[in-house]
Amino acid sequence: MRRSSNPYLFNKFRLTLREWSEDILPLAERLMAGLSRRKTILGFTDEAAEALRRYAWPGNVRELRNVIERTVILCQGGRIGLEHLSANFSGQGASPAVGDLVPLGQIEEQHIRRVLAATRSLEDAARVLGLDPATLWRKRKKYGL
Repeated sequence: MRRSSNPYLFNKFRLTLREWSEDILPLAERLMAGLSRRKTILGFTDEAAEALRRYAWPGNVRELRNVIERTVILCQGGRIGLEHLSANFSGQGASPAVGDLVPLGQIEEQHIRRVLAATRSLEDAARVLGLDPATLWRKRKKYGL
């Protein structure tokens, strides 16, 4: 099967972006072009493009779309840079893992973020996390998700 830069292929087969790392930038550029119709955004800076390529992408194309949508909103025009990407892309190293000497809340936030990106609805995410939907809502508010 030939790989294409068609975001609908990812949605249909529920593939994770991690498996298609070489296609991240073309997908990101295509999504950016579709989302930035009212703004003049020329693309990504080299640093932002490299950060998108290096990121582990635990979710599917919806996670990428959410990231690109956020950057388009934050970017006033010109090129999307590292300052427009969330802290996950700022080169601070890998996400914290269980056993790392970091606050438990930081690990919880990353886990919730990944589960939200990988599930279709908040109810599904709450079920996977073993939380009541109201508790998930409060945690999302707490972490700004």
